Amino acid sequence: MMKIIKIFIILFLTSNWIFTQDIECSRTALFGEVEICLPVLDGYQECYTNSAVKKLADESESPSNEVLGFYLNNQTHNKIDSLGFIGFDDYFKIYATKQIKDLKADKKILTNMEEVLSGNFISKNWDEIKKEMNEIENDFDIEIGKPTIIKNYQLNENSFTYVLLVKYQLEGSEPFTKAMTINGLLLNERLVWMAYYIDYDGKKSINELQEKSDYIVTNILDANTK
Repeated sequence: MMKIIKIFIILFLTSNWIFTQDIECSRTALFGEVEICLPVLDGYQECYTNSAVKKLADESESPSNEVLGFYLNNQTHNKIDSLGFIGFDDYFKIYATKQIKDLKADKKILTNMEEVLSGNFISKNWDEIKKEMNEIENDFDIEIGKPTIIKNYQLNENSFTYVLLVKYQLEGSEPFTKAMTINGLLLNERLVWMAYYIDYDGKKSINELQEKSDYIVTNILDANTK
């Protein structure tokens, strides 16, 4: 279990907009033998199958994990051909750990995972997590600071959310901070993750982060409720 959590954190680090609507899938992704619906979401485009997006997403992934979906906001998607040359935020990915692709998950497993994270897991294991992150082969030369957990909560019984701040330092650039959420989701009897990122710009960033993350989580869960 500890190894799975470390893998997941490595993955993650490299106004409620909730309303009733008919949810369509942009496409479906297989996780083991289970189909995950990647919903159509206002303001975002799912584009993991685009070669530039796939390259960017895969280069920051641990080989032990797989990306199921990757969403850019509409403004960034309009510049998708320049993705490797521009900075952007307001994006998220849906992903999972290969090691548990055939593990039937339930609310108990979801709760156990949340309890492990709530025990200051990231800080206690940061040196080991960072070492494993540095072993991922990619084109980036980036220093990642220890994440600061701002809060955690349960939006509903099939998910949990952690709100974090992380400082990054790219070689030759000024350091910057991202506000992000880690979201554990119970989808079709599988444990799946969603990570959402925006640029940090004070308290208003945290409010925006939570609003959009809650909107995304709710729609993913609704799209995968039979």
